[in-house]
Amino acid sequence: MLPVGYATNVHPGRNLAELRGSLLGPAAEVARLVGEGPLPLGVWLSAETVRQLTERPEEADRLRDDLQAAGLRIGAVNAFPYGNFSAERVKTRVYEPHWADARRGLYTLAAAELLPRLVPEGTSHVSMSTLPLGWRPRFSAEGCGASVGLAAAQLEQVARGLARLEDRAGLRVTVDIEPEPGCAIQTFDELCGFMRHCLRPRQDETHLARHLGACVDLCHAAVMAESPEHPFRACAASGIGVHRVQVSAALRGQADAASLAALARFNEDRWLHQVVTGDANQPRVWEDIPDFLASNPTSPWRCHFHVPVFMPQVLGLDTTVDALPDAMTRIRSLPGPCFVEVETYAWSRLPEAPVDGWIEGVAREILHVRGLLANGPVSAQPCP
Repeated sequence: MLPVGYATNVHPGRNLAELRGSLLGPAAEVARLVGEGPLPLGVWLSAETVRQLTERPEEADRLRDDLQAAGLRIGAVNAFPYGNFSAERVKTRVYEPHWADARRGLYTLAAAELLPRLVPEGTSHVSMSTLPLGWRPRFSAEGCGASVGLAAAQLEQVARGLARLEDRAGLRVTVDIEPEPGCAIQTFDELCGFMRHCLRPRQDETHLARHLGACVDLCHAAVMAESPEHPFRACAASGIGVHRVQVSAALRGQADAASLAALARFNEDRWLHQVVTGDANQPRVWEDIPDFLASNPTSPWRCHFHVPVFMPQVLGLDTTVDALPDAMTRIRSLPGPCFVEVETYAWSRLPEAPVDGWIEGVAREILHVRGLLANGPVSAQPCP
């Protein structure tokens, strides 16, 4: 069975000191609770952390060794948030710099260059998740009509750099694009179209298909009304590797007064919580919860708020956890390497804590997803 990790953007990690403190503290406690280590982590590496580790590469070795001693290992990298994902207000800044900005490509390659020292010896593949080009309004406006071409050119350059890294160090690194509501690439049909029309015509070298792929965030897909099977089917039909699956759940509800009042309680100042109505073919996207509530809603909706994967309801609102078993079936049948992780980063912003603490909650999520992947009964009991 595939091991199940979790995404460490739930922890503070704007620099190396914060990252070490989070991984060797709370993350190590999660590993102790779930057992069967070492626990794989999808580690968020901010641009500042990458700079510090590049300047002092011996610190990368030390972090790898300290993680191993704590029952942890780096299994994947989250290269989506460039800046401080734990700032008091993040919102659309999480999509900056976008892929038409040279800083994005430089940061992504610099993070990849650290991986031979950060991952355990014998690791053959590491997934790096990245943003779906950029936040759609800003990405389109700032490129003067050329944003998509600039992004494609940068991704091609990064793929060439990753091919050289694999030749030199024997480690295959993939940059895996993660569709998200409101971004330049919102759905897996759009991702396949971008890969096919913007990259494939110039694919005279194998490194594009080998080093560029997809990250399936099941919360994002549910918000965009994509079925749990669709991302996997679409990528397979287009020859795109799914190298990363983020197991997460979204909120959903009706336009009645009680549901909208419950949704209002999830509005918070740090992260963006897009709301979508309509189906996958004709979605309408509101940037955040207040924008949607101000529109006098009349249609069923889905909200990009990551909620615990073991909870079919939160504050009386339904969640999309019912999509997870079908997604697990697809994950089990993937032909290549895939990193599976829990990605409920919004524990600290839930209106009510569903368990005693978020460390226990993350551990319970990992055990729950292990059960789903094993295709057996899932225990609803607390963690040991």
